[in-house]
Amino acid sequence: MAYHSIQGLAHGRLDLLNQLRTFLVTTTGWTLHDDQSADPQPYFVFKSHGESGAEDVYLQFRISTTSGRIHVAAFQYWDAATHTGVNEASHTSYTYLRVEDSADFIFWLFADLDHVFVVTKLVSTYYGHYSGLLKRFWSGAVALTQAAVTAGSGVVLQVNDATVVTPGQDYVIKDDAGIERVRVSAIDTAATPNTITVETIVRDYASGAKIGEDPQPVVNSYYNAPGTFYAVNKFDGWTSASGQQGRCGAAHGGLQGETDPEMRYGTTILFPWLASMSGSAAYQELRGELIEIFAVGGGNVASEDTIQIGTDSYRVFNLTTGGWCAVKE
Repeated sequence: MAYHSIQGLAHGRLDLLNQLRTFLVTTTGWTLHDDQSADPQPYFVFKSHGESGAEDVYLQFRISTTSGRIHVAAFQYWDAATHTGVNEASHTSYTYLRVEDSADFIFWLFADLDHVFVVTKLVSTYYGHYSGLLKRFWSGAVALTQAAVTAGSGVVLQVNDATVVTPGQDYVIKDDAGIERVRVSAIDTAATPNTITVETIVRDYASGAKIGEDPQPVVNSYYNAPGTFYAVNKFDGWTSASGQQGRCGAAHGGLQGETDPEMRYGTTILFPWLASMSGSAAYQELRGELIEIFAVGGGNVASEDTIQIGTDSYRVFNLTTGGWCAVKE
């Protein structure tokens, strides 16, 4: 599916929730995985396998019990039959869309099958929220287990392709129920199916489990993104809903004011928003960057202006706390 964007007017937060459903499912191609519009706190869970078709993205948008909010949560997996999620990434105080309960407000939606970015305008203030995959710096290649895996030491995993891992290196293995870090001790690409031997594995995994460098880089940001976010997992798994904290920062080094416009040709420079895992030193790493969202200076633009770069158009917003950004339309 292609990249899509729309601008619209919402008649309160429930209307935005319904317009978001139409945009993601009908326009962008996400799956409406769980429709709980009749719930006292109406919500939808959207599912995507990403632009590659090999990802796992589960996002819940729910009318919050707190006024002015649509709460957002990301999950490693969501069971639509029991309406329960596995390994949530969210925070009740921060991961939400900033909205009006019943009054009209303007919004912009930007999405592909990897992510969704929502901008709302309340009076003259712009709020942004990012959820979905990062443009990862690590490989997205995964090996799929061909049979169930039992916990233990020196465990041999039957997989479809063992060439995506290297002996002596650490990888992440996940299915719909769990996730952990394992060290590969050997591979056999001549066997049918291929095999991967891991030193130790703590829990059992189902057939179809994925093993790779970064098999699910899904994040859920604060209401005032770019800034703090919570990831579904870090390099060694999941701890708690807010236990995988990260943050986004513009890669302009504070020089955006001197490069917007760039004086030689009067061009606008777009800097990526980098995403890193923060918190304790043991988990710090530069993980990737936001998809199709860039930092710019505000010297020659105003919020809601567009910047044309080749055939691509970018909508500019001065986001509260996030600063000036340009989002691909």
